[in-house]
Amino acid sequence: MLRKPLWVWMPGQAAPTMAGTLTHSPYGYSLAYERDFIESGISIDPVAMRLGPRPISAPHLPGVIADAKPSGYGQDRINAKHGRELSDMELLEAGAGDGVGAIAVCEDISRKQNGATPQLHDLVAAVGRLDEHAPASRAIRSVNADLETSAGGERPKITVNHEGRLWLAKMQDRGDRPGMPALEFVAMTLARECGISTPPIRLFTIGPHQVFMVDRFDREDDPARPCRRLFASAHTVLRLVPASVRGDPRRSYLDFAHEAQRWSNITHGPTGDRFELFKRMAFNALVGNVDDHPRNHGLLMVDGSWRLSPAFDITPIQLAPPAGQDPWPVLSMAVALNGSTVASPENLLSAALTFGIEVQVAGEYLRQTSAHVANSWEQRLRKDLPSSSATADVERIVASARGAFAMSEFIVQHPATLDAAIDAAAQAARAPRRRRHL
Repeated sequence: MLRKPLWVWMPGQAAPTMAGTLTHSPYGYSLAYERDFIESGISIDPVAMRLGPRPISAPHLPGVIADAKPSGYGQDRINAKHGRELSDMELLEAGAGDGVGAIAVCEDISRKQNGATPQLHDLVAAVGRLDEHAPASRAIRSVNADLETSAGGERPKITVNHEGRLWLAKMQDRGDRPGMPALEFVAMTLARECGISTPPIRLFTIGPHQVFMVDRFDREDDPARPCRRLFASAHTVLRLVPASVRGDPRRSYLDFAHEAQRWSNITHGPTGDRFELFKRMAFNALVGNVDDHPRNHGLLMVDGSWRLSPAFDITPIQLAPPAGQDPWPVLSMAVALNGSTVASPENLLSAALTFGIEVQVAGEYLRQTSAHVANSWEQRLRKDLPSSSATADVERIVASARGAFAMSEFIVQHPATLDAAIDAAAQAARAPRRRRHL
């Protein structure tokens, strides 16, 4: 049996509070809250881990704690350093203080509080020393000297200090689609222009290499000792098992909208985030972001209430569809009541009423967003790629990216397709009302 303290950064506080004790045994996990933390009324998970004097048991590491555990790239780096696969409790201890959200489980909390964060200029200098053909992500390993990180996802990333804020920096990695930093910058810029809440972003070009940066919206105030905001991934909110993969019927935008509303109702009432989530679902389809898995969505605690976090990790990676096939992306989360992940206009619009959106309003969002994306992405991408790129390289990157924006371009070129989908969805929405009058 192994016990470790659970630490939580309370809203507006730069120092963590011991909130409870996490115990791991052969039977699973148990969390016992401290009395003072219970009285604070701050719930790290208002559904599965409600505040109270009785310990909470779970067969797996509780989701909101798992969100704070090193995963993906960070987990791989830590395991490589130790020469073996670490347990969840070991990973929680070994991870650096750059994990998402405001939770830590460890004995040595001072190490997570006091770890140094590199400056952006340290990363820029490391990029400048790279060989032209070296993967840019090698600079990240140079800056952090292969130290522990809690950063998740498959691509290398690092938290840096720039202009008094903390940013998550990502770079081109071996195996990435060509031009990935510029592509993500373009997609995130378009998302903001299409009415989606996004954090501040930056794109820096150093010779042939680029650094894409996203503001750490879960950190605020002094970057040396920041206040932290609680975060829960959609994976946690949906109460998915750790091994949940594509095809799990609970991996659904519609279920996430329902559960997110439940979290917010338990705290401070309705949030109005449903239309925002619908827009993100539609936008992911229109820019070919098929890596929209449940850990790339989440809730953030703002002023004591759980709200949809700013959008992040919008990556246009859909490949061009085979000739003659509809250009509807297959997303990582279901978009329709029947569990389909095919993001066709019909499926997106059939879900509109579940999100509390009128079909005509949803259809107009698809129409306007498709037009803006289709008319903007290529020009933006050409402008944002390194100016030193050879013409042939630019054309290759643009051609490779075209499949990601195929749905937007198809809707613009074939407006009758969207019109027919709107009419069909509107007719289906009216049908139940007609039956009730029979």
